[in-house]
Amino acid sequence: AHLHLPDRKAKALLLTEGKKHWQLVSINEESYSDLQPREGYQRKAPAFQKAPIDLANEHPVYVGTQTKGEVLITPWNWAHLVYSIEDSIAILFSPRKTGG
Repeated sequence: AHLHLPDRKAKALLLTEGKKHWQLVSINEESYSDLQPREGYQRKAPAFQKAPIDLANEHPVYVGTQTKGEVLITPWNWAHLVYSIEDSIAILFSPRKTGG
């Protein structure tokens, strides 16, 4: 698993089978810097030396396990790291831009 940086949309993930372990952290300039982006990577697709849980002493980090039938909502400005504890199947709900 690797760290996913937020985009401009909240997302909801319905787990239909299995178990997933989540780490979530709100991203601002300070927490982004504390994740220690690796040299040579851009903000759009960086690689990091730290995981959200490594920031728990400096930033609120939420950790939990999602089980079958539960929905997890990731706010639009939160990075997340997720591990599948068991083989898993999920449905992702993501709003799309409509109108003009």
